[in-house]
Amino acid sequence: MANILSVASNETLQTTRQLLLQQEGHSVASAITMAEVEHICKKEKEMDLALIGHGFRGSERRKIATVINRFFPGIPILEMCLHSPEIPGVDFIFSDSPQDLVKALRQILAGHRVRGYTE
Repeated sequence: MANILSVASNETLQTTRQLLLQQEGHSVASAITMAEVEHICKKEKEMDLALIGHGFRGSERRKIATVINRFFPGIPILEMCLHSPEIPGVDFIFSDSPQDLVKALRQILAGHRVRGYTE
């Protein structure tokens, strides 16, 4: 299916999301730190989508997105939010539900935008 870079704020979320995405048939590279994000971006030749979890402060999410865009210009990024989105111009959902995440990823990979809630 898709090559996904998943950035989570802790190991539990990282492992849970990685398993969920792999069950959906995706290849997943997971990171927790900025150094891991940069390492993956340098190593991987192709990424179809990036997922940035809600556990980071807004400034951290923006920095992560900047690094991802530097290596993979134009890649769709899904920002998971509990309040307001912090990364300009990216898709976002107001949820941490696994079901909502899967729905949002399916919509984005099908070429649709996600702005807050999945349909």
